[in-house]
Amino acid sequence: MNDVAEPTLDTEAPLGETLQALLNRGDSAGALALCRARIAQAPEEPDAHRHLGQMLAASGAFDAAHRHGRRACELAPDDPRSWSDLGRVHALEGKFGDAAQCFAEAIRIDDRHADAWHNLGTALKKRGDRDGAFKALKTALLIDPSRADTYLNLGNLLIDAGQLEDALECFERAAKHDPALARARSRLAQHFSQAGKVKQAESLFRQALGLDPDHLQGWFGLGRTLEDLGEADGALGCYLQVLNRRPQHAQALGQYLALVRDEPEAGVLSTAQALLDNPAVKDEARALVGYGLTKFHDRRKDYAQAAAAGLAGNAARRQANGPLDRAALSQRIDRIIETFDVAFFERRRRLGLGTDQPVFIVGLPRSGTTLTEQILASHPLLHGAGELPDLSRLANGLIGNDEEPWQAAQKLDEMSSRTLALDYLKALREDASKSAARISDKSPLNFFHLAFAALLFPNARVVHCIRDGRDNALSIWMENFSPDQRYATDFDDLAFFRQQYLRLMAHWRQVLPMKMIDFQYEETVADLEGQARRLIGFLDAPWDARCLAFHKAERAVQTPSRWQVRQPIYTKSVARWKAYAEYLPALDRAFSDDQQVDA
Repeated sequence: MNDVAEPTLDTEAPLGETLQALLNRGDSAGALALCRARIAQAPEEPDAHRHLGQMLAASGAFDAAHRHGRRACELAPDDPRSWSDLGRVHALEGKFGDAAQCFAEAIRIDDRHADAWHNLGTALKKRGDRDGAFKALKTALLIDPSRADTYLNLGNLLIDAGQLEDALECFERAAKHDPALARARSRLAQHFSQAGKVKQAESLFRQALGLDPDHLQGWFGLGRTLEDLGEADGALGCYLQVLNRRPQHAQALGQYLALVRDEPEAGVLSTAQALLDNPAVKDEARALVGYGLTKFHDRRKDYAQAAAAGLAGNAARRQANGPLDRAALSQRIDRIIETFDVAFFERRRRLGLGTDQPVFIVGLPRSGTTLTEQILASHPLLHGAGELPDLSRLANGLIGNDEEPWQAAQKLDEMSSRTLALDYLKALREDASKSAARISDKSPLNFFHLAFAALLFPNARVVHCIRDGRDNALSIWMENFSPDQRYATDFDDLAFFRQQYLRLMAHWRQVLPMKMIDFQYEETVADLEGQARRLIGFLDAPWDARCLAFHKAERAVQTPSRWQVRQPIYTKSVARWKAYAEYLPALDRAFSDDQQVDA
């Protein structure tokens, strides 16, 4: 439980001070020996038992840690430190219910014990009690407003709740109260990166590493940020910093192998293959390594090895997260189609705002959405906002626990639709020039939320990106997508997901009030200028030749296509699946009946 208050020892007493000095020097064996010697001399000294319990728990010796922790509570039942430290032992073992009971007992004894409130909040968060966690963490800060670790934990909780501005303030306060707390800078950097503010993220990651050069998450986060900025060499250097400290770090291995173009560092390839082949390694770690190896071998045109790594990586991800629930997806699409017809939108024509500034770029992932936005964003009168989470965030904010996001559109009235539209526009326009006539939101899976978008912005435009089914599926299958994208690990699931998505898009063409254009990937790479002119014309902007030099645009790209869109247009991704036909026969079988819905 990394976010429980660190089990540093009570240095007010001479024993705690001496033990902490030993631990600071890395002499854990000496600290353990000193504690055991003190207990041998004074077996009823509670501080010696609780300190020893903490150190034993940190080393994984939980049975002994519990014995000494309980003994401290027996010897000093009215000391909140005894109960709080026993709670830490439970928390380190992952027993958060038992931990919460101990922290609550410490608070009953002394309701001003900030450590206990902090740890109670963290234990409740682990148990899914968000409201209780909020209350406990805020109480800890009322008692001690300078607790950097509590601001950090509260900020993480606020991010989970979607309260990003409040989370940002918490991370800033954490960094203020403990400038040496690298985690605070790093977590703040992660927030900036997720919000698309990659230059700010880069600066904060570098600050975190200046405070702690061994901060692995700082090195990894900086590497991902440098990838977003197109700095491949810098990113590779960051991943090697992680691997030099932890050679089996699955995330860093996967990212390094996916990116490296020259011969990899000695031992990296063999380490990755050994992890992938070891069934004792956690499934998610094997998946991350598998995706990296797939890209490594694909770049070298070793399609047999790439296919083998992809099969192993996707099998591990599927084992960890399960298959696509096809029945649930089909029912979801059925209900959306049944609910949102022409009459639905006609009855609500007074909702939303009249602006035609938003452009929603949708489609399956890896269907050319990033390329499309890069072409658009190269126009001086247009702006690409990247993949914004705000449309789904606003939709989710309208629904209850037993409802689905698509039902949010049914809950809108004139007032709420305009309020939410203004909220969305604030996010959409954040980094755009005031002169931008159109601003795109390139979140591919927003095709699920187009009814909601249409009620907020009936005059907005939709660019629907389409790609050959086999090529699209292969590209998704080879990519390390979020684990909740369960359709991505199996070709049959991918074919089913594509069928349902095309069914929904065919319906949207018939009923939505928004203008829509289909943008075919293969046509774009075959005739860049013709298709770029068609796109810019659809957006009612004058033609500008800079759209043909999209690969020279100096903007961060935070999608798996970050490297492709920094190159001139090429056709090598068209019919790419044929190189894998011999090694992935399931791909061709799954898409043998694939039919693209007519535009």
